[in-house]
Amino acid sequence: MKVMSRCLVLVGAGFLAACLPTDDKAEAEPSQNERQACEAKGGINEVAGKAQQYVCILPLADAGKTCETGSDCEGFCLSETKQCSAVTPQFGCIPHLDETGRELVICID
Repeated sequence: MKVMSRCLVLVGAGFLAACLPTDDKAEAEPSQNERQACEAKGGINEVAGKAQQYVCILPLADAGKTCETGSDCEGFCLSETKQCSAVTPQFGCIPHLDETGRELVICID
């Protein structure tokens, strides 16, 4: 029985180790065409998210506008400030208002 318990512990540790982040660098930088397309829209390429990949972060025209529901904004209506989010995409856990004004939290990675 002790051998079986030790085996299970080792297997479990192996599965947990597979979930740890690696020291790998972010994905290759975007191509010049991808960079230019992003910049043409007013965006910037940044490493973002749990996957640490390059993403085109775009500004939103209604950034900072007062909102009461999610449908008032291009992005999120942030519940803490009742203002439209500044950029898209956003990463992390974002408290926001849905289309009916109900407060929700969405986690994006």
